[in-house]
Amino acid sequence: MRYTVLTYIFAGYEIVQEIEIKDPEAEYILVTDDPNLKSNTWTVIHEDLPGHSAFGKCYEVRHHPFRYAHTDIVVRVDGSIKITGSLKPLVDEFERGQYDRCLMIHPRRNTMPEEYDTWVRFRRYPRSQATRCLTAMKLAGYDMEYRGLYQGCFEILRKNQINLDINDQTFSTLWMLGTPGQIERLDQTVQSFVINRYYPNLKVMPVSESIITASSVMQWRKPRSTIPVPDAEDKIKPYLFN
Repeated sequence: MRYTVLTYIFAGYEIVQEIEIKDPEAEYILVTDDPNLKSNTWTVIHEDLPGHSAFGKCYEVRHHPFRYAHTDIVVRVDGSIKITGSLKPLVDEFERGQYDRCLMIHPRRNTMPEEYDTWVRFRRYPRSQATRCLTAMKLAGYDMEYRGLYQGCFEILRKNQINLDINDQTFSTLWMLGTPGQIERLDQTVQSFVINRYYPNLKVMPVSESIITASSVMQWRKPRSTIPVPDAEDKIKPYLFN
């Protein structure tokens, strides 16, 4: 196999999105805690991961993808994303540019305060927890005006030391910022913080959200649904990155 496509479903949050077109050079792995979950197109790995919440299980897999892959390149997608075409062209571009990581740029918000404020106002995220996370980032020397925010539901990773370090640091920071017994909920902000603050030499292949909303290879679907999420009208801000 040349690369691995990895997804995960925990606590029955998603339904299995069966693959429409597979690349014979890829392995397709789905990790789940549901012993009864089956798939016609994914190779299912049943792993309970005791002691974790549903988010903890998700992030255990999300930030340790090479634990399950048999290749050195992983295309990681959330369980809500349906594979509708071969991902080989994306992997070809990733290899051609010798990138470390492919990251999906957030199309609507680009600073940490913006993102946390949105979650507080519209997603019932506790203001006290947002303040706690932002304060910890400031104490680590992070510039709150720095523009750079990535979405967490899709990425491509190469198995190398810089990515292993990013994954380990992100996962440990999620636990550090969490509440007693619970991992921090917003892992995309924590991963963005870790990458922007500590890994300026990471070679990134950037893609827009359209890769999962308006492409021929992937469809982002609503939770437990076969209805695709439509492509957003608002575009990526031209001043997104520093």
